[in-house]
Amino acid sequence: MKKWFVWLLVILILTLSCIYLLIPSKIVLSGITAAQCTLSGEFRFLSNTEKWEKWWLDSDGKRHVKGEPFIYNGSSFRLTGHSMNVVGIEIENNGIILQSVLHLVSFKPDSTVAVWQCEFPKSMNPLKRIMYFENASEIRKNITGVLKNFASFISHPKNVYGISIFLMTVRDSTMLSARFTSAAYPTTTDLYGYFDVLKKSIQKQKGTVTSYPMTNVIKLENDSFETQVAIPTGQRLQNDGKITFKRMVPGNFLTAEVRGGSYTVNEAMRQLELFISDYNRFKIANRFQSLVTNRLEEPDTLKWITNIYIPVVK
Repeated sequence: MKKWFVWLLVILILTLSCIYLLIPSKIVLSGITAAQCTLSGEFRFLSNTEKWEKWWLDSDGKRHVKGEPFIYNGSSFRLTGHSMNVVGIEIENNGIILQSVLHLVSFKPDSTVAVWQCEFPKSMNPLKRIMYFENASEIRKNITGVLKNFASFISHPKNVYGISIFLMTVRDSTMLSARFTSAAYPTTTDLYGYFDVLKKSIQKQKGTVTSYPMTNVIKLENDSFETQVAIPTGQRLQNDGKITFKRMVPGNFLTAEVRGGSYTVNEAMRQLELFISDYNRFKIANRFQSLVTNRLEEPDTLKWITNIYIPVVK
């Protein structure tokens, strides 16, 4: 009987010794991934739960259901805060709740590294150490999976900005242009009324229209709007009253094609401005829109096509 007790005591001591020697009192987990995205662009998508909806996938590839917890392979993740390229995320797995921190570091303008770290609380309880150790492997795997999904999504600029953005060079072009102010945002009828005035001036001077009508609307400090309209021409024409001849010198433009109404176009413009800020580009002139679809002939705004341009330094 004493021998069994001694052996049991020895086994218990050896087991506890192995637990305390092999399982550290503080278990630290980390995951790291690199993505082809700017630091500011990546931070916007990590620091906003609404944007998590766009990139979150479970381990089986299923998209997140709005209003439900963010789950990956049984672990749930919740945004707790953010500040200066650092995001706090709470992780829950099998009843264990951990506070983690995700740091973003950029070594190149279009490349960002995400470092995700968390640690289990210290414990002298051998059973808790075993439980923490068993969960650590699962949580580490889930962190890696979440980072992989995020990096795959964020590395595509169209996912970040919602539009395909291109850099193009515009050749030397000529146009007739006019400006007008209005108390409210100009209507489609307003714009095409001025386009007609420009076309009549081009016809009067025996000129030719070479491309789609262009416009740019700016909100002034007094809440009124200044609108510039223009129509490209095939030759140099003369000023005609308030209508002036303009020449667009060759240059580099960031451009995107947009399908939708004014709200969609304005949002695309905002995203293009974010792109310029994210990549430290410099604007050298006002942005403008080229109205591919005749808005008067096509009442369905979903079918409208607009090309937007912003002149930049390459």
